[in-house]
Amino acid sequence: MKRLTSLLVGNTIASLGISMLIKSGLGCFALTAGNMALANWFGLTVGTAGMIIEIIMLLLATYLGEGIGWTSIINATYGSIMIDVFNAILPANPFMILGLLIIPFGWVLMGRAGFGDTGSNILMNALLKKFGWSISRMRSIQEFVFLSLGLLGARDCVTWFTIALTFGLGYLLQICYKLVKYDPTEITHSFIIKRGH
Repeated sequence: MKRLTSLLVGNTIASLGISMLIKSGLGCFALTAGNMALANWFGLTVGTAGMIIEIIMLLLATYLGEGIGWTSIINATYGSIMIDVFNAILPANPFMILGLLIIPFGWVLMGRAGFGDTGSNILMNALLKKFGWSISRMRSIQEFVFLSLGLLGARDCVTWFTIALTFGLGYLLQICYKLVKYDPTEITHSFIIKRGH
């Protein structure tokens, strides 16, 4: 029950933080910009577009040797729905930029539950294990791919802040993980689906 609570609380915190960044009007994560591009192209909500991208990342991570756990499924569904809910109720305000401070802690709570991780984090973990790079380097590359998508389909939400986060999010995660003594590559997750199983 403690692990499930950690997963749900972490997911809610991360979803709130992502929506706060969107509502700040100052920019968003590159991954969110990629979600917004997909939403714009196909007339979807940001949450629905995020759900599709999460599933794609999870399939790729599973192919690379990671797996899909309850965190992955809950983040792709509940997390995506909560982003749409928070987007509907939060006011537009530059102070919403403070959402940036709570997102990594939401991700840590989800990952530490041991039921898998978010699509972007499980893909990062798979690539960390494959290449042995630092979190900051790996996440910057991953975010750059989504920044490119955002520039193609949601240019209005790509700001200097989005570009700074593209190259700074990995460092922010690395610092946050060290503060709470969490190494995402060392935790043994309970997966529902794993390649070869």
